[in-house]
Amino acid sequence: MFRKLVTISALAVLILALVAFPASSNGQALADLSWEILEKLQSFYPVQATEMGIHSYDHRLADYSSNSVKQMIKDLTDYEKKLYKFQKTKLSEHDRINLRLVKSNVDIALLNLKQIAWHKKCPQVYVDEAIDGVNYLMLSQHAPLSERVVSVISRMKAVPALLATARRNLKNPPKVYIDAAAGPLESGIQFYKDVAGELMQKFPERADEILRVSTQARESMNDFLTYLSEMTPGPETAFAIGKDNFDYKLKHEYFLDYDSDSLLKIGETLLAEAQAAYREYEENVETNHQNGQDSIFVPSVFTKQDILDYYNWEVRQIRIFLEENDVVTVPETVAPVTVVETPSFLRSMIAGVAYQPAGPFDTVQNAYFYVRPIPDDLDRVQLEARFRYVHRRGFKGSVVHEAFPGHHLQLQLAGMNSDPIRKWQYNRMMSEGWALYCEEMMYHAGLFGDEDPVTWLGILGGIRFRAARIVADVKLHTGQFTYQECVDWMIETLDVSSESGKRYMETEVQWYTLRPTVPMTYLIGKTEIMNLRAAAMDRDGEDFSERQFHDALLAEGSIPPILIWETMGLVRDI
Repeated sequence: MFRKLVTISALAVLILALVAFPASSNGQALADLSWEILEKLQSFYPVQATEMGIHSYDHRLADYSSNSVKQMIKDLTDYEKKLYKFQKTKLSEHDRINLRLVKSNVDIALLNLKQIAWHKKCPQVYVDEAIDGVNYLMLSQHAPLSERVVSVISRMKAVPALLATARRNLKNPPKVYIDAAAGPLESGIQFYKDVAGELMQKFPERADEILRVSTQARESMNDFLTYLSEMTPGPETAFAIGKDNFDYKLKHEYFLDYDSDSLLKIGETLLAEAQAAYREYEENVETNHQNGQDSIFVPSVFTKQDILDYYNWEVRQIRIFLEENDVVTVPETVAPVTVVETPSFLRSMIAGVAYQPAGPFDTVQNAYFYVRPIPDDLDRVQLEARFRYVHRRGFKGSVVHEAFPGHHLQLQLAGMNSDPIRKWQYNRMMSEGWALYCEEMMYHAGLFGDEDPVTWLGILGGIRFRAARIVADVKLHTGQFTYQECVDWMIETLDVSSESGKRYMETEVQWYTLRPTVPMTYLIGKTEIMNLRAAAMDRDGEDFSERQFHDALLAEGSIPPILIWETMGLVRDI
């Protein structure tokens, strides 16, 4: 259900919410400082603010000039000192957790700007800023397009300066980063052309201005593409953030009580267990469940729209299943999610399916579930394959992870949190851990029937894949793997034999180099949620309710699962 568009500003809503939460003068002071800090982060990262549904900075792109970054580092350092003063004050449990969350936001922002300095080593920082800056505005429905076009024009106008700053900042990025930026840049040029064409048609009175700024933006992107192609790359492992920074992220972003050495051992153990379980069950499937292809009547006409209609139907069916089987509460206010083909400018970055959430602060909620492009005209072989996929409802697994009860439901409920501090958080150990947890949980809930060997093998394969990601993540960013060594290791470890599968692994490992600690969040996050569940079952015994556990977990927002032990009244002794 879409929320009604209202005129009250997002800031006013947040101020009202903050006033409602403090239980003491200390709580009020923390709330005031917290929102001041979040406003500073929104101002420095305006495109992220747009994605979150805060539109005060929609006319801007990030300023990574030397003076701007130095000032932001100074401001964040000052905020760290102010937050430190609250550590010895009396706070409610809720406020204690919020203090840790806001300090984490500051700590990681400082790490990114000062220690890792992504703006000096990663072209993708600037490419994403330019493309996402316009894309999020086009996706949002917070205001009529006639108003949003002003911000789109402003951001297009800012692209040449953004990329000029990139040239001054970037110092010998690794080849994998140069290669990673090239595809999105080429797609981004076409994206800007398409957006400009659409806006010129709808707003002919602005056509000259739109053409001028979009052309200048596209020319600067093309020049930047040439510039990158002529750069001398840095060392092969220049993408690695190093053990100290990796360990810092584990402690300060996810609140884990172990370092990268221990994480690597955990990953290797999980991988060995997952390999054994997968290969044993794979042999069982090959021996006992190879029944050939089902005999199914395939109609002569089966179109692209029929497939998209099925995808959206499947999303609705699984939402109904959750309620009917007492899995988790789905409030009527949870917005629908629309399945669409991946936009052309994202196709070089998204090889499979993906989810684009609605901004938690947006008054109108539009979420999108991206799927691989479908040919406009299916030949007979493609038609039969697609029809069989629909007939056996093959989209279920993707819906479970990306939509219900996975990412979409979790992020929608997080966005409904009345505390703006919680609303702002987006910790991947919670979001990705929950989505992976849902894959196995929904199988046991009976979504696929009493037994579905092929699906269960796929779930085991998914666990194996995410375990391999942990090892790859640690070894890449502590300098134990080059990019190519990691690609080769993933191909061998996961028994990849097809050429398309090998190319997919190249894309996979490419994003691992860009997002340190994110690959490990899937299985480590799921493990933390399963540990929470086991502890709740031990405590509650026969009174344990799966629905109540899931509802309580999701009510806390997208925060690190380790912080939820305290809110659930459980003791983590694992």
